[in-house]
Amino acid sequence: MADNLLKLEAQYFQLVEPRDLHIPPEDVLLQPAIQQALYERMFDESLPALPPAAYRTRVLKLITTLIEDAITDPDEDELNDNLMEAFGTLLAQPKPNSIELAQQLSSVKYTAPRESSESRPREVVTIESRGLILSGGTTGNRTWEAALHLGSFLATPEGDKLVRGKRVIELGAGTGFLSLFCARHLGVRSVVASDREPSLIANMQDCAVLNSDNECSLPFFPALWNWGTPLEISDDMPSLVENDMLSFDVALGADLIYDTDIIPLLLSTIEDLFENYHVKKFVISATLRNENTFQTFLDGCEQTNFRVEKIPYESIDSQSQSGFFHSTSIPIVTYQISKGGE
Repeated sequence: MADNLLKLEAQYFQLVEPRDLHIPPEDVLLQPAIQQALYERMFDESLPALPPAAYRTRVLKLITTLIEDAITDPDEDELNDNLMEAFGTLLAQPKPNSIELAQQLSSVKYTAPRESSESRPREVVTIESRGLILSGGTTGNRTWEAALHLGSFLATPEGDKLVRGKRVIELGAGTGFLSLFCARHLGVRSVVASDREPSLIANMQDCAVLNSDNECSLPFFPALWNWGTPLEISDDMPSLVENDMLSFDVALGADLIYDTDIIPLLLSTIEDLFENYHVKKFVISATLRNENTFQTFLDGCEQTNFRVEKIPYESIDSQSQSGFFHSTSIPIVTYQISKGGE
């Protein structure tokens, strides 16, 4: 049952929809030790990176209802006092309106599958707003499904080999989830998390502090990059320049292909990575919302003389324990792209 609690805890801190949470059976929820563990690990106000109050209220309401419905003998079974007090405190808080909720930034903690039962959890904390639209129509303030899929692949031994010890750059990093995971847990030499939105760069810098150990900083470098122009070298990036060049080994991208209009610029940026930044491999994951759009991208790769190889890694659903939790039923694919002839 410890594994079930760990799974519920991981889903909860990732803000998985309450209807998709893997909640233990009612007979388990009735156990006093389990209820106390739920309070201490999920609802104690002193915990770091707690989900927003509105989300906690929904989850705790669901759990307490399940417990109360399972009670058949009030003399033997009862609802934990700490859980009841936490629920009362949450209900007493002012309720934000829908606009305030959409703009609210909150901590989201992602937990990768453990490498072994003895290993420490591989966690990444981001700062997100899943409903906030930034300038230019971008929704980079949330971690999208393809990023979770690619992160799940990189968490495997096969994916780990692609980035460990390498100089990595991510396109359209958004919340910085993938780059932070690489920097904190996958042993990269360095990772540049690029995006075109200054507010996202500032947000990723804040996230770097949340994910850094006190003893040393992460090899994580947020950077502005408007495709079609040179990558901006920030004040902390000169250490990455060797022989007057900024070079990378591997590039990553997730959910970049959402509109055919952006494909020519994306293709030219990939060409730029190969030609001017010496990248050898570009790994991209895409949610197939429109298969014709993605096929247009693949056709463009062929015309540009890129070598494209599909990585045989299947999508993960929210009930799986083999990757970061996500619940989309839309297929997600991952490809490795390299320069033709290399």
